[in-house]
Amino acid sequence: MAVLTGSCRRIKRSNCLVFFFEQGRIHCCNYLTDTQVESSPVLVALLAMLDRWRTPAEIERLLSGYSSASIQRTLHELKANTLVVEHGSEQAKRESELAPWDVWGVEARFFHFVTRNAYRGAPAVLDDASIDLALARSSPQPGQIKKYAGARQFLLPDITSRLDSEFPRVLLARRTHRCFAAGRLPLEKFSALVRLTWGITGKLRWPGLGKLPVKTSPSGGARNPLEAYVWALRVEGLPRGLYHYRADVNRLELMRRGASVARIARLCAGQEWIRNCAALFLMTAVLPRTMWRYRFSRAYRVVLLEAGHFCQTFCLAATWLGLAPFCTAALLDEEIEKELGLGGATECVLYAAGVGLQDDRLQAAAVRTNRRLNATPRRA
Repeated sequence: MAVLTGSCRRIKRSNCLVFFFEQGRIHCCNYLTDTQVESSPVLVALLAMLDRWRTPAEIERLLSGYSSASIQRTLHELKANTLVVEHGSEQAKRESELAPWDVWGVEARFFHFVTRNAYRGAPAVLDDASIDLALARSSPQPGQIKKYAGARQFLLPDITSRLDSEFPRVLLARRTHRCFAAGRLPLEKFSALVRLTWGITGKLRWPGLGKLPVKTSPSGGARNPLEAYVWALRVEGLPRGLYHYRADVNRLELMRRGASVARIARLCAGQEWIRNCAALFLMTAVLPRTMWRYRFSRAYRVVLLEAGHFCQTFCLAATWLGLAPFCTAALLDEEIEKELGLGGATECVLYAAGVGLQDDRLQAAAVRTNRRLNATPRRA
C-alpha cells in the first residue's frame, strides 16, 4: 500500500468539534474556528478513529478498504475545514491554549467561542425604527407585563415621598446615551468613575486564601476576574490612546498612544455614534482566576453576570457625575483581543461601556426623532 504523500506531520481530530442534527441532517461545528459543515455517519466514524496523533501510514492502515488517493483527498478537505489538525500547526497551538477551559466542560467552551464572532459579517443594527416596524408587522410583541389572573393582590405602600433624595434620583435618571456634547471629559470625573467602578475598596479575609480584594460590585467568591482597559479619546490630561487600569494602585498604564475613532466604531460592530464618546472602556475576564476555585460550567455564567454588575455600577456612577453613559455587547471580540494583545483563551473581552459629556438637547432631539419614526402609520 502506498503511503500518503504530502505532509508527513501527525494528524488528529480537532478538540473543538460539536455535532448536532438540523433539518434531518448531521452537522459538525468547530466552535474555535467558527466553521460548520454538513456531516455524515461515515465522517463521524472517521473522526472517531483520529482520537490521538496518528501518522499518515497509521491512518492508511486504519482505512485499509480505501485507496491512498481518496484518503489523502478526504484528509485535505478535513484540514481545510479545520475538523482535523496537524501536529505543530497554528490551529493545534490555539487548541492547546484552551486547556484551562477543560474544568468547565464543552458546554461553556462551546457557548463562549461560537458566539464571539456574531458581528463579523455585518454591522449591528440597533434602535432602527424601520426594523422595529417590520417586526411588529410580522408578529406581535411578547407581552411586557406578566399577570396571574385570579391571584389575590396586595397593594404596596406608596414611596413617592421618599424618592426625593440623591440615590433614588440617580437611579431614576439613569439612561443610555448615544448623543454627546463636544468638549473634553474632566480628569477628576474620569478618575471618580473608574475608581467607583473598578477600584479596590477594601480587603476581605477568606479562610485559607488570606485577604482578597473587594470592589463596589459583587464578584463570585471574590475571585475578581474582570480587568478594565480604556480608549481615552477626549479626556483632559490624558494623551489619546489605549490604557489598562491598575486597580491596586488606582493608576492607568499606557499601552499604546493614538486611537482611531473609525477603527473603534468598527470594532463595536459598526455603531458609528461611538465615535463621539470621550472614553470607551473594555471589560475583559481573566478566566483562570475563577476556574481555579469553581470547576464547573455554571461558573462561566457567574462571570458574565459579574460583567453586568460592574456595568450597571458604571452607568449609575456616570449618572451621579452628570455624565452620559452607555454600554454595548456588540463587539468584534477576536479583533478587540488582538488590539489588547490578548490570546482570547485565558483572558477574553466580554463587554464595553462608554461615557461622554451630556448634551440634553441632542438627547431630547434623538428621542423625538425615534418617537416620530415609531409613530409612522403602518402600511396595509
